[in-house]
Amino acid sequence: MMKRKAISTIFTLGLSAGLLASCGANESADQEDSAKQESVQQADAYAGVVKTSIYVKGYEGGPGVPKLIIELEDEVDSVDPSGWQVVTAGAERTVTDVYTSDENGDPQENSNFIAIDMETGFNDATFSVVGSPFTYNTTTSMNEWSPAYEVAIAAPSVTIEDETYSLSITEDAVNNRISPDTDLFNFRGSFTGTYVNPLTDLEEELTLSTAAYEPEDLSRGEANPLVIWLHGQGEGGTDPDIAILGNEVSALAKEEIQSNFKTDDVTGAYVLAVQTPTYWMDEGDGTNGNGSGISRYTEILMATIEDYVAAHPDVDTDRIYLGGCSNGGYMTMNMVIQYPEYFAAAYPVCEAYAYYEYERNSDGTYVKTNDEATGTSAFVKTEQPWFTEEKIQALKYLPIWFVQSADDPVVVPANFVLPTYQALVQAGAENAWLSYYETVEGTDSPGTTYLGHFSWIYLFNNQVTGVQDKAAIAAATDAETFGTEPNNAAGGGTAAATVGATTYANIFEWLNAQSK
Repeated sequence: MMKRKAISTIFTLGLSAGLLASCGANESADQEDSAKQESVQQADAYAGVVKTSIYVKGYEGGPGVPKLIIELEDEVDSVDPSGWQVVTAGAERTVTDVYTSDENGDPQENSNFIAIDMETGFNDATFSVVGSPFTYNTTTSMNEWSPAYEVAIAAPSVTIEDETYSLSITEDAVNNRISPDTDLFNFRGSFTGTYVNPLTDLEEELTLSTAAYEPEDLSRGEANPLVIWLHGQGEGGTDPDIAILGNEVSALAKEEIQSNFKTDDVTGAYVLAVQTPTYWMDEGDGTNGNGSGISRYTEILMATIEDYVAAHPDVDTDRIYLGGCSNGGYMTMNMVIQYPEYFAAAYPVCEAYAYYEYERNSDGTYVKTNDEATGTSAFVKTEQPWFTEEKIQALKYLPIWFVQSADDPVVVPANFVLPTYQALVQAGAENAWLSYYETVEGTDSPGTTYLGHFSWIYLFNNQVTGVQDKAAIAAATDAETFGTEPNNAAGGGTAAATVGATTYANIFEWLNAQSK
C-alpha cells in the first residue's frame, strides 16, 4: 500500500472560526492545551482523505448528526482520540470518542475509515437538534436538506504505516449521508392520479411519495397488520426521508414498538409513511388551511393506500391502522370520516381537524385578520361546528386514541381535540381514548422541555400508557378543560385503556388488538 505524502507541517482549521489559533492566543489557556496545539502544528498533515460522511439519526427534536465517518486512502494503524476538534454546520461539537470503523461507522480494526462520535443536544432557540442537517424554509414552512453542511475537523494524531500524521479537513458533506434510520424503510415509491380540485373544480394531476418498512420476517405471515403514518406541516415535499426524520418516525420500525404487533407466531407490522408535496390541510390552493375543510389529497391518499395494500396481499385488510401528527392528525381524522369502514383504528396526535368552522371568502379560501402590531394573521372562528353530528355518528364505533399536550400553542386543544373527544364520549363511543399531558418532556436530552406541540414525542418513545377519565369528560360543562386533568407522570392519564376484560399497557398493544 502506498504511503501518502505529507503536504504540510503547519496544521490549521480555517473554517472552525480559528478554534486552534484562539487556544494559543488565550492568555488563560492551560499549558496542556498549548502543548497539544504545538504538537498538532508539528505533525505532518495526511493528504489521502477521500471524503467525510455525516451519520444522520432521528431524534425527538428532529434529525441530528451524532457521528462523522472519514474515509482514507490508506489503512489506519491506530488513532488517538484526544485533542480532536470538530465543527458541523457552524456549531462546535463535543467529541466523545474516535475509533477505526467500517464504512457505516461501526467499530472495526484494520480499516480505512475513522468514526468520530459527538454529543448531540437540542437547541431551544432554534427548536432543532444541534448540528441538524435540516434547514427550515420560512417561505414554504417546510424542512429541507440544508443546501450545504460544512464539516471542519482538526486531529493531532493518526498513525498510518507506523508514522504519525495530523488531519485537517474542511468539506461540504451534505450529500455524503449515511442513515440507518431511513434505510429501515426499504421500499420507496410514489402514486400518481388525476382528481378534481375542490376549490377550482378543475382536474389536476397529483403525486404522493411513499416509503415503507417491510421486514423480511413478515413475508412468511399470511395476515400482517399495516401501520400508516401521516407527517406534519414541516415534512411535506418529495423526499420521504424528510418525513421519516422530521419526526422520529423510524421508531415505528424498531423493536420496542414492533414487538407489540403479533400475529400467530409472527411479530411485527408493515409501516407505510406517505408524503404530500404541500400540506395535508391544502384544500386546493396550495396553502396550509385551518382544518375545517376537505383536503385536496383525500382521494389520492385513499388510492395510494389501496394500491400499496393490493401490491402486498399478505396485509390483513382488517388490521390497517391510520395515524399522524398535527397536519397528519388532521388528515387522519379527515380520512376516517370520509372512509369510516376502511380502517381498523386511528391514532391521531395533536390533531388539527377543527371542531368549529372558520369564515371563508367568496372563492372558498379562509378569511384572515391581520395584527399590525405583531405582524401575524389569524383565521376567524365561527360558532358553527365543523365536527358535525353526522361525523360523530360515523366515528363513534371506530377505535380511536388521541394524544395531545395541554400547552400546545400551535393546535390549541380547546379548538380541536377536546371538544371533538367530548362529543364522541357523550355520543357513547366506548373504544375512544385520550392521553393528555401537561408538557412535553424528552428523554434524549434529560431535562429538556419541548414546545407543547411536540406531543408525538410521547408516541415514538412508547410512553402513551394512561388515558383520561371519560366519565368526567362526558359530564364537564366548561369549554376550557372539558373535564380533563393533564398528567405527565402517568402517561397522559391516571386510568388504563380497558376494553371489555382486557387492559392495555400502551397505545401500540391496544392498536395491535383492533380488528374490523
